[in-house]
This record gives sequence, structure tokens and C-alpha cells, in this order.
Amino acid sequence: MKVTVPSQALNDGLRRVLNIVNVRSTIPVLGNVLIAADAGRLQLSTTDLEVSITTSMEAQVEVEGETTLPAKKFGQIAGTLGNGEVCIETDESLTSTISCGNAMFHIMGLDPGEFPKELEFVEEKKLELSSIEFGKTLRKIAYAVSSDQTRYVLNGILLAIHEGNFTAVATDGRRLALVEKIMDGVDESLNRKVILPLKVVNELQKLFDEEGTVELRLSESRASFTISDTVLTTKLVEGEYPNYRQVIPSSFKNSVVLPREAFGEVLNRVAVVVTDSGASVRFQLTENALELSANSSDLGDATEPMNVAYDGEPVTIAFNPGFLRDPLRTLDADEMTIRFNDEFKPVAILGDEGFLYVIMPMRN
Repeated sequence: MKVTVPSQALNDGLRRVLNIVNVRSTIPVLGNVLIAADAGRLQLSTTDLEVSITTSMEAQVEVEGETTLPAKKFGQIAGTLGNGEVCIETDESLTSTISCGNAMFHIMGLDPGEFPKELEFVEEKKLELSSIEFGKTLRKIAYAVSSDQTRYVLNGILLAIHEGNFTAVATDGRRLALVEKIMDGVDESLNRKVILPLKVVNELQKLFDEEGTVELRLSESRASFTISDTVLTTKLVEGEYPNYRQVIPSSFKNSVVLPREAFGEVLNRVAVVVTDSGASVRFQLTENALELSANSSDLGDATEPMNVAYDGEPVTIAFNPGFLRDPLRTLDADEMTIRFNDEFKPVAILGDEGFLYVIMPMRN
């Protein structure tokens, strides 16, 4: 194999695929990136057997072929090369010569025949979505995914498509984040529920930074996402996602509208004194006033008021400050609405179109 490719294109491609590599795998070739040169393109692929990703770019191919190189080390080498053309030439002993300008490296590879090939994808459903909108949807809820490995169905995001509605849900049992909207490109006859692993959700967010479309293909046990010249394929999380709608209160007695950024700034200042992961920030509402407060036995306390339009009953609700802060970072709306019944029942936060966040208060 002999191929020449611009260094910037090579580095961009490696950034897309390197995070999938499982550095702790007992299978050596899984620590490598598969490099294939064919028909005027260079293709880079990595896999951890659960998730696979392939990206390609235009290249000058003098000799077609393929090899594998240590993924992390290859990425480090490519990152040190300046602007210019990178030549990769592999001999029969699987030694690859990587050169750019005056720099030259000789790197040993592994047999590309040992690299796991992606199984044929038997497509059952397909739809196209705006990559920007889909990326925003994932960012608005991904923080609520559970990290408890014993509750594996909650270790991912539920995507539910029903009669033109597209719903994405994440929950860890103490809070729930949901985005539900009618999205262009969703066939009203398409009905399907799948659970995407969090690793895939995190990688997809990195790929959805530019305008365009993402093609989502679904099979019985896998999902495939095509974004421009990159294809990411994953196994789906098996199991039945719990009935998340039953934790959403059907009605609320009180609500207050807050400026999102200003409220976030006050919350961040008050939460500075919180040193215990089990400590809370108190949210005290009285007529036309909101006061946030927190205290720590080993540090001190903090209090800051805000003027708000509120005429309901006085109430004090305690929250995990991190849980309260998470949605503020990802919403776009200037204002957010907090709805509640009392200090013990679930509280709802609304902001962007279709967004709902339900959080359980803390017992203070």
C-alpha cells in the first residue's frame, strides 16, 4: 500500500475514530486503526466490538492495500506533523513508513486480516434528521443517563419514534430529561424504540457540529449513523426501558419563570460553599422573591436573593445543586419555567421547545 493524504485531513479523520479504540482490550488488533487505500480514498476504521466507526477522505493512491497501525501512537505521530502531504507506505512485513517533509517514521503494524469486519447491516427502518437538531437533542439530555451498571437499560438514551413524534429520554432514577418534538424527515408510519449506549451518544455529539443531515438506519439489534463521510455503527442496549411517563406529574399548582443565565450565575455562586456530595441548595420562594441558600458545616454558608414574579404560596425546596445546574448549561432559551406542587413532589423545568426536566427534591 502507498497513499498520500494532506496532514490536516488525516488528523481530522483520526480525531473522529480514535475514541472508539479500547486500549484495555486483550485482543491486540483492537488497539489498532485499520487503514485502507482504494479508488482514490483513504479509509480509517476502529472498533471495540460493540461500536465501530469508519471515516474516509480523498487521497492520492499509488498502490491499493490495507494495514493496521497502533491507533494512539499513529494519532500522536500524525499530530506532530506540520502542514503538508503525508505519505504512508506499507511493505510485505507490515512495516509502514510514514513521512512528511523531513520527518520519517517506521511503525510496525498487525495483519489487517485479523481486524474484525463489520457484519452486513440488515436495515429495517431508515430516516434522515438534521444533524444540528439531533446533536442539540442529545446534549440536552445526555447528562441524566445513569452510571449504575446494574441498571444497564438506563445506561443509554431511549429514542422513541411514534406517529411522527421523535422522543429522546434519559434518566438515572432521580431525574429525567426529555426532548419531544415532531422532526422533519420522520415518517408518520414509523414506530420504533431503541436504546443507544452512552458511549455512542457522546461520540455522535462530536460529529454533529456542522449543518447537514444524519441518516439513521435501524436493524433488529444495531443502529447505524451516517454523517457526511463518516459511518458509526453500534449494538443497541437490550432490554425494556421503564415507563418514564409515569414519573411526570399530570399537573402542578405553582410555577415561576426565571431568567436562565442570571439564575445559573446565582446558583453557581451559592453552590460554592457546598462541599458534601449529599448537600443541597435551598430554593425559597415568597411573594415576588426567590432566595437561594446553602451551608456547609466545615466551610460556612451563602445566600443570594432574586426578584421574580411569583404570587403563590411560600415554599422551600432543596435540590442537588449539580442536578439543578445540568440543564441550564445546555438550554438555549432566555427564560426557564419551574413548576412544582410542594417541597416533596417531583419538580419540572421547561425551557426550549419540547424540553422537559423532572427532578426529585432532596429531603433537607
